[in-house]
Amino acid sequence: MDETANQIEAHIDRTRERLGSNLRELEDRVEAATDWREHFRERPHVFIGAAFVGGMVLAGVLRSKSAQRPLSGVATHPSAGRAGSVHEQARDLWNNVQVALVGVASEQIRSYISEMVPGFADHYRRAEERAPSAPRPVYDASRNSEVPD
Repeated sequence: MDETANQIEAHIDRTRERLGSNLRELEDRVEAATDWREHFRERPHVFIGAAFVGGMVLAGVLRSKSAQRPLSGVATHPSAGRAGSVHEQARDLWNNVQVALVGVASEQIRSYISEMVPGFADHYRRAEERAPSAPRPVYDASRNSEVPD
């Protein structure tokens, strides 16, 4: 009887040690998965892209609010209203750069999440197929304006 009790006690101790080891390993994995500094070290371009996209969104929000009131003390160039003016071309160029950078950053973020979350790519693809596609503006240099895709 004494021997059986000792065996049971030894078995309980081994199980407790295994559970403790598994718990420590799980804690380490959770800590590694949630450590943004480590993710930044591994993929700084994703974080820089996300920061850039966030800045562009913020700039767009602030620009739309400030566009409602005229700028005081800023003289406009006489050719600013003409189609093909340098100001309009610069604005169009900047808009195209923004769209391109947002697209690249979005793809990098989607790719990063796909690596981190199993099955995300399949669900994302299905969501894309279900979503109605809106026409995307494309810059036509010959017309000096945006045209639907």
